[in-house]
Amino acid sequence: MCLALVVVACSGGGGGGGFSSGGSSTSSSSSSSVGPLTLNIHYKRIDGNYSGWGVHLWNDTTGIAAVASSTATTWTTPRPFDGVSGGWATVAIPLIASNANLNFIIHNGDAKSPMLNLHINRSTFGGDVWVVQDTATLVATQAAAEIEATRVGHQGNDIDTSAIAIGSTASALPANWNRNAQFMEIFVRSYQDSDGDGIGDIKGLISKLDYLKSLGVTGLWLMPIYKSQDHDHGYSVVDYRSIEADYGTLADFDNLMTQAHARGIGIILDYVMNHSAAQNPLFLDAVSDSANSRRNWYVFNATNLGWTGFNGTASWHASESGYYYGVFSDTMPDWNLKNQTVINYHLDNLRFWLNHGVDGFRFDAVESFIENGPTSWYNQPQNHAILLQAQTVINSYSNRYMVCEAADSPSEYAATTSCGHAFAFYHGADIKSSAISGSLAQGIVDYLNAVDRPRLPLFISNHDSFAGNRPFPDLTGHAGTDAKIAAAIEILGSDTPFTYYGEEVGMADNNDIGDSALRSPMSWTNNALNAGFTTGTPYKGLSTNVATQNVAAENGVTGSLHDWYQSLYALRNAYPVLQSGTLTLLSQAGSTSLVFLRQSGGQTAVVLINLSASSQTLNVNTTLPSTTFTDIYPTIGGSHTSTSGGNLSIPMTGQSIVVEASP
Repeated sequence: MCLALVVVACSGGGGGGGFSSGGSSTSSSSSSSVGPLTLNIHYKRIDGNYSGWGVHLWNDTTGIAAVASSTATTWTTPRPFDGVSGGWATVAIPLIASNANLNFIIHNGDAKSPMLNLHINRSTFGGDVWVVQDTATLVATQAAAEIEATRVGHQGNDIDTSAIAIGSTASALPANWNRNAQFMEIFVRSYQDSDGDGIGDIKGLISKLDYLKSLGVTGLWLMPIYKSQDHDHGYSVVDYRSIEADYGTLADFDNLMTQAHARGIGIILDYVMNHSAAQNPLFLDAVSDSANSRRNWYVFNATNLGWTGFNGTASWHASESGYYYGVFSDTMPDWNLKNQTVINYHLDNLRFWLNHGVDGFRFDAVESFIENGPTSWYNQPQNHAILLQAQTVINSYSNRYMVCEAADSPSEYAATTSCGHAFAFYHGADIKSSAISGSLAQGIVDYLNAVDRPRLPLFISNHDSFAGNRPFPDLTGHAGTDAKIAAAIEILGSDTPFTYYGEEVGMADNNDIGDSALRSPMSWTNNALNAGFTTGTPYKGLSTNVATQNVAAENGVTGSLHDWYQSLYALRNAYPVLQSGTLTLLSQAGSTSLVFLRQSGGQTAVVLINLSASSQTLNVNTTLPSTTFTDIYPTIGGSHTSTSGGNLSIPMTGQSIVVEASP
């Protein structure tokens, strides 16, 4: 995030349509200025060609204005440079306040260089700022800037791209952990802050490992923790082998791995192989010159091919040296995964983290890996071969886990010849509808009957709004019992269920829109200012129901949603048949109940979920005649004996769950 009173460089959006044409201005009488003020912006291009280049200026939307509205520009009318001397183009910007933030972009049409928004405060920086194409550093002297100029085209040397040899392949976790883990997806930035800066960090997560163990979680999926351009969600990676500074250090991460493993908790990292950040040094090299040695690490074309991607947005983006492909945005250029050298770099990155003890990876956006044409950029057959290479590396280490985000074709990517596992996307809506309506959705029937179900983990929600909002607000019917039924379907119907952080206490969205609404700080307490997440001011707004749905109010409270999740996780841990046993569905779509068997090693478990709000007796053919089944949930010790035909009759109250197990 951008901090006032310092010079920073932040990621920007594409084009100029999203920028203010000047914002609000403040008269000089309200500022601290005395007499005329200027800011001199000096800009250097290595090729010395400044034709068409200019500066787009605008004020912050709040606070003191740096420039008058007549000085601020629009995207289509940038301020031209005043002249060129000694290889540097210069423009003098008249200011109306020295102690205000000025925002600017240096661009030529839609081509930006550097490819980000720039911010400066004259009162703390001085009257001259020197900017070199493609470098993200603003400097105060020409001498320092000339040094920056020597880095253009060679910035990739600043990060580690060396080949990584395989290290110890041993696992610190129990055998078959990767077949039956109970995962929690965690956004480190929003989980727990250890130092009061309002941002979650690795040390904060370490402090909550005992909580996660007591809940019954045995696996963590961490959203990207690498150094990023966005300094938020992390999916625009600047350095794949470096920890985001807001989160801590590599030493902190190593300690996290040690502490998690000591508690029997595995950790998988989010891996972004489709694209990097536009400020990734490797892309800065590639974009600097069409002859650069790393040009072919990304996808470039001399002209705009005019393809559109998700929701019809442009996929080709202007740069100073041609157009580059970025299906998600101009700040996220796609890697050229037709180049085996690039794939090898990513495989080395995987080994880097595996050598640090990581237990696996979740791969982001795998359906977008390869682009073959204007309508052939999604779900291309080459994607699977790339993922198989990654799976081979990961499986060369014992007891590891790999899962992919393939929203529209999960079964294809769950194949052993591809990713091996893929999330069962959109079944979260089926789970919610079954719980709310009391009628079993066809999607749940299809999922539970699928041959590849063990490789398709269930989830109700995650960090992306396209997968759905946080579920609890939709599941408050029947005094919140709908939420408990939904949790039971997810946790007992999947070999490796994934829960989103805060789901176990019923967190809601915050008041943001889109993905940001789903990523609010964890609700540890009912504190309306910080939710127990930080001793400072949270970087993002809290969940709208923090007052009632939080860990302090629910942990240890019988009948709470937290207690429900904890009891279901404990049940699975106590009875491995519920984690990896063969599943046989006994219900049909539209039924008011969900009943299935799980069988392993001669043991049979019967799972019965009454979806209806009314009491009913469920009759189940266990195929085991005259067999005594012990009650294992919600109480332990009672029993029911099947008939000579193998039938069990179980009376159930409305929206309840019963689990029986044979000896």
